[in-house]
Amino acid sequence: MASRRLRIIGSGLALILLLTGAVGAYWTYTILYVATPESGYEYTIEVPPGSSFRQVSSLLAADGIVSNETVFRLYARLRNLDSGIRAGVYRIDGETTAADLLDALVSGRTVDLSVSVPIPEGWSIARIAERLDARGIVSEDAFLSAAYMSEQFRGFPLLAGVEDGVLLEGFLFPETYRFEPDSSPDSVIRIMLTQFHRAFEQSVPEDLRAQWSDPARAGNDLRELLTLASIVEAESPVEDMPLVAGVFANRIRDGWRLESDATVNYALGTKNLRPTFADVLTPHPFNTYRFPGLPPGPINNPGMNAILASITPMEHDYFFFLHKPNLETVPSRTYADHLAAIARYLD
Repeated sequence: MASRRLRIIGSGLALILLLTGAVGAYWTYTILYVATPESGYEYTIEVPPGSSFRQVSSLLAADGIVSNETVFRLYARLRNLDSGIRAGVYRIDGETTAADLLDALVSGRTVDLSVSVPIPEGWSIARIAERLDARGIVSEDAFLSAAYMSEQFRGFPLLAGVEDGVLLEGFLFPETYRFEPDSSPDSVIRIMLTQFHRAFEQSVPEDLRAQWSDPARAGNDLRELLTLASIVEAESPVEDMPLVAGVFANRIRDGWRLESDATVNYALGTKNLRPTFADVLTPHPFNTYRFPGLPPGPINNPGMNAILASITPMEHDYFFFLHKPNLETVPSRTYADHLAAIARYLD
């Protein structure tokens, strides 16, 4: 009788243990393999560089992504995955489980939150700042304040001769970039300067590039080149840039005023196709109707076509040019020829 009672008790305990184990197993299963309602959709978490697994698991538990931190950590330890997580931004949707997330953390399946930002040829730093602000990359004011030569940009060889405090107009290469939202202005500028150096090295022949290799003079001489290139960029369609660069080179050689409408617009902050008489009389250093030679610096950030055209301008004897309404360039040798072209094509 006693032995029968013991068997019944033993069977009951075994059943209890079995049920307890089953409940525990199911409970563990739900923690690891069932998505938690708190996950939500398109939820993102960021794992900073150098984060420990303990720190990340605590973050996940605090945000409700993992319902039981202890189970999650034990599971990771049993799989030897508690020391190989990777930094980055991870996206979680309504079907992501804790086990899925652990695998993503270990394999580094991060999401790209960067934003595509096209910077066209011929845009000034002011216009670039507006676009970066509109895309949520960096505030306009912060970018404008940082876009000056300083010690932190001394590592760029082509800027070696540029003095501190000089606006980096001309050096921020036009390209379609991908920037992280809320970037620092310095990091954005460094990316654009890096692209400028890369494009210059890839596109400018080595024998021509050598004249800017001397750190003592590279920046200032190159800035003069970029100043001419920025005017060519603003004044010419791509196919006629060597021709237009040759016109300006002839004027510079003979000590003429460049009389570039684009420089007047830059000086006055206007966008007039043809400046007024009052505009060209403005005593602004960038007004090339008033002052001979190049203006004090670039008026925009030119593309490589304008830079190459300015390095090797077309050799000819033209000193004037205009653009027809269809943008075709009409060069002239004399002022009389130029006036005749204006009467024929523009008046």
